Amino acid sequence: MQASVRSYSNDVGDATLTDYDLFPGVRLSYCSVHMDRLDIGDAAQGDLIEIHHCREGRIEQEFEDHFFYLTPGDLSIAIRTHEVKAFSFPLRHYHGLTIAIDTRVAPACFSAFLDDVQVQPMEVARKLCGNRQCHIIRGESYVEHIFSELYSVPENIRAGYMKVKILELLLVLHGLNPAPRPEDEIALSRFQVQLAKRAAAHLSAHMDRHITIAALARHFNVSETHLKLAFKGVFGVPIFSYMRIQRMQMAAQLLIHSDRSIADVAAESGYENSGKFSAAFREIMGESPSGYRRAHSKRVKSR
Repeated sequence: MQASVRSYSNDVGDATLTDYDLFPGVRLSYCSVHMDRLDIGDAAQGDLIEIHHCREGRIEQEFEDHFFYLTPGDLSIAIRTHEVKAFSFPLRHYHGLTIAIDTRVAPACFSAFLDDVQVQPMEVARKLCGNRQCHIIRGESYVEHIFSELYSVPENIRAGYMKVKILELLLVLHGLNPAPRPEDEIALSRFQVQLAKRAAAHLSAHMDRHITIAALARHFNVSETHLKLAFKGVFGVPIFSYMRIQRMQMAAQLLIHSDRSIADVAAESGYENSGKFSAAFREIMGESPSGYRRAHSKRVKSR
């Protein structure tokens, strides 16, 4: 099975989606994202089931006027009347899998692919989502069991393995009984999301200044508590941790868009010691500075 690759870039970074069409109407995509927002272009219309699994980073899920965030180990299943046209990644770093089932094309029951898989994906999605459009499963061991090997399966057996895993996932979801959903307790309003993103933009525009949380709250005319809760809800980290991440994001752009030495990039990021910079970079970006430069500079030069 031949994979198709979609590549994207903007002034923040780049993204690659590697797609596998496994069954009629069923696509699995490996997502590697190092940007804040990914616009995938024209969206398909029709009843779609969308399943996301987050391996690294953070992805935003918007439904009606509320927002949820997937963190490593989380899975979401959603029913949409159209394919999502754009995705947001608050940390500008995300690796995960997306499974899209187009119910206009896929069979209503997946016994069409394997007799004993008496599973109807739309019924599974409706049972889990209830009156809402989305259901989130956070950090369950059975989710990790299903997805863990999908990220490292050899290419020569990948197509068949992915098909088996899709059927396994749907069988497991079919057997679940909807329980009180933890995402209901941490849904953020549009105001909270906008506040957090405006605060982040303000901090990023003044990286050379030390801005206290109290000053930031006064700037946006909100309480410190409200600001901290909104910020942690969107970005998953406290404000000062976010600033550290931003410095590494800036360093990543210097690595792939310039020929400056790693020592120079470290100094630009506020590190006098290259070793400490490399350790911090690996912790946040998942790769060493040199490894990140090798992997991502090639993509930039190839476009």
